[in-house]
Amino acid sequence: MPVCAKCGSPLQVNEEGIAPVLCDRCAGVATSRARKGMYTGTMRDYPVTALLAAINITVFVAMVATGVSFVDPNGNDLVKWGGNWGVRTLAGEYWRLLTAAFVHAGIIHIALNMWCLLSFGPLAERLFGKWQTLAIYLFTGVGGSLLSVGYDHERLSVGASGAIFGIAGALLSGVKLGNLSITTGQKRSIFSSIAMFAFYSFAFGMRPGVDNMCHLGGFVTGLILGVPLAAPSSSKSKHNLIQIVTLLLTAALLAVAANQLVQAHGQTFKAEALLQQEDYPGAIQVLERRVASHPDDEDALVKLGNAYELNHQPEKGVDAFEKAVRLNPNSSKTQTMLGYAYRVTGQIDKEITAFEEAVKLNPADSQSLMALGFAYEKNKQREKAIATFEQALQLEPNLEDARQALQALRDGSPQAEKHQK
Repeated sequence: MPVCAKCGSPLQVNEEGIAPVLCDRCAGVATSRARKGMYTGTMRDYPVTALLAAINITVFVAMVATGVSFVDPNGNDLVKWGGNWGVRTLAGEYWRLLTAAFVHAGIIHIALNMWCLLSFGPLAERLFGKWQTLAIYLFTGVGGSLLSVGYDHERLSVGASGAIFGIAGALLSGVKLGNLSITTGQKRSIFSSIAMFAFYSFAFGMRPGVDNMCHLGGFVTGLILGVPLAAPSSSKSKHNLIQIVTLLLTAALLAVAANQLVQAHGQTFKAEALLQQEDYPGAIQVLERRVASHPDDEDALVKLGNAYELNHQPEKGVDAFEKAVRLNPNSSKTQTMLGYAYRVTGQIDKEITAFEEAVKLNPADSQSLMALGFAYEKNKQREKAIATFEQALQLEPNLEDARQALQALRDGSPQAEKHQK
């Protein structure tokens, strides 16, 4: 007589001589487990995912309600609402590393991200837990923001995608290397689905305008978090301890990375913010410290030269620009700024030399050509001034100052100098 494959109980054979594999009791238990495994629940069963989605949507609605574009917000609005702009973030507004994960650039952007969040969030809550999923979102959101500004210090980045990639990365490593309470088939299915999502998303992210560095930063942070959060342990308290230690170590790692970025670029961006606030002495103080510790920082020297000029210290401005030019003599922009600094201090020969070098490096720079034309005119080199103004106007016909100066020179008037900038 055939027996149940599970418990060994005798099985009845039907009129066709076929017996079932399991008895009625074992078959009922198996069916119940299958239904339980297939149950995904509603959003009430996944409060963290619902909370994160609600915050993102609320922020977007508030943005639109205050006049931000529904389809294509401008950069200023995104920065105002907490976007991760390296210039502000590294200057001291570190909270942007996190708030950027809740700000979106239009309805399509937030719709795609919320669709992904509602796909991965519930799965993460089932496999890792509620507070663990919240921690993954927050930590990987910061990780994505850090890599974004680390790769491009002046990038403006917004969106939940870094954190969503983080959840995907945590699921990927947790399913593959952890010890989650799911079947081998479920592990295989989850792993293949997320791996395919990551592959296509990173490929799509190669398009202009997509911050793939934010995606990568979140994804890698998630990979790091996933294994310890899914690690087996002999007791629940030990498992919780492993998770807490993992999050603390991850926080420390992110803090070290952020500190390195601030040390490398924070002073320069802080000085830029002070310049925008017209706090020139404060900007000079910050930039002098930066140049003292990094004497080969051309950008800091150029900003220091500007700050000196704005603070009515032209001689010091000339010194800073000269040092910048020595570091990079092939910078047309720096040569032009040095020329203006020489003009302020009345060094006409050096002014002409600097502007000539700037034009040589970038013959298409109409502003440098116009400045050189005024320098020639001031130095009584009429023919050179006329030729230079003509060249500038060929490049940019709307240079009204150059046009008026050229007309005055052709008319033989000595009044062209009044148009100098």
